Amino acid sequence: MRLRTTLCKHGWTLALAALLGGLCSSAEAQQRILAAKQVPAAEIACRFVGRAFTNNAGVGEILGYFTSINGVGDSDTVFNDPPSEATAFFTFRALFSLQALPLNGDVQPYIVSSGTFDIYYNPSPNGDWSDPESFSAGQLVAHFMRPESLFIRVLQSDPANPGVFESISVHDVTEILASSQSFTFKGHRYDLGNLVPSGITLYETISNTLFRASRTRTPGSDHFHTGCLWPGMAFP
Repeated sequence: MRLRTTLCKHGWTLALAALLGGLCSSAEAQQRILAAKQVPAAEIACRFVGRAFTNNAGVGEILGYFTSINGVGDSDTVFNDPPSEATAFFTFRALFSLQALPLNGDVQPYIVSSGTFDIYYNPSPNGDWSDPESFSAGQLVAHFMRPESLFIRVLQSDPANPGVFESISVHDVTEILASSQSFTFKGHRYDLGNLVPSGITLYETISNTLFRASRTRTPGSDHFHTGCLWPGMAFP
């Protein structure tokens, strides 16, 4: 009886040690995974392509898609087919308004309103520049809040043949992460809150060549008359 009791106690001790050891190993492994997923400050967090649409009142909307997300995938994985807005798994959407400031020589500065910036994951992508809703289809995976920012546009002396530095505008803005939702992509679980826990700072280069974009954002809303094209990248 004493031998059986001793063996039972010894067995429980081994089982408890194994359980605690397993829990510690699991927790340590999880910490390593989370640490590995966070994008270092010196690295680019993502790259993207977008379009901005505005009306005569300076109210606008931004649509776009990601060509790479650090820790999730590059262009060989974040598209369903040949890369384009129609095949991008990850898209974004935001509203904004512009307030023109006095000219500073040949530079036209604008105050860009504070607001939100949302990222979506759509396992069946079908992005269409003429359909803004297609860029907010799928799962909302990250919601950011942004402060006011400054948009700098260099005026074109000759729109038909602008100089090199008159062809682009620049904009940067910090997007502060407010919330995120985990998602499964290519069999792996991700959470942008682990990748960029504080948020991202966007750096954007914008074409000064506008195009006609007479369409309605949603039924009953104002028409967006013009649009511009821009690529960009972000740092954590």
